[in-house]
Formats: sequence, structure tokens, C-alpha cells
Amino acid sequence: MSLGLNRGTVQLEPRDERWNGLAVQTFKILKSILGDDAIDIQHIRSTAIKAKPIIDVAVGVTDFERIVSHNEQLQKESFTA
Repeated sequence: MSLGLNRGTVQLEPRDERWNGLAVQTFKILKSILGDDAIDIQHIRSTAIKAKPIIDVAVGVTDFERIVSHNEQLQKESFTA
């Protein structure tokens, strides 16, 4: 299952139970890249009924400049800010 939309596209879809598993998988990838620089990773926004097929994530960090040093690896994994 892929997530995401083309830039400029707005589309709502029925809730998909697989989104929770994809969110957990996404958190694991982020933690493997960011390590101890990430102090908290949270899924934000509601996907309870209908939502866009995108996992919105907020990452609490120890130091923003240290996170910037991970940008290349984050982009390789298709993460965008």
C-alpha cells in the first residue's frame, strides 16, 4: 500500500486500518535514522473517519541543527518537511 498524493491534490479516502501499521513502521524508520536526536515521535491529525492518505508526523528533537544533518538520509526514505 502506498500513501501520498501528488502536490496540489486534495483527496479524502475512507479510513483504512492499515494506516496504523504504516504509522508504526514509519516511526521505526524515523527512529533508526534520527536515533537519540529524536526524543518523541507522534502521529498527528485525525484519521478516524475520512482523511487524506498521508501520515502526518511530529518529531520532538534535542537540537534542530542535529536533525538537519539527517536531511539527506530522510529524503532518501521519502520523508518531506
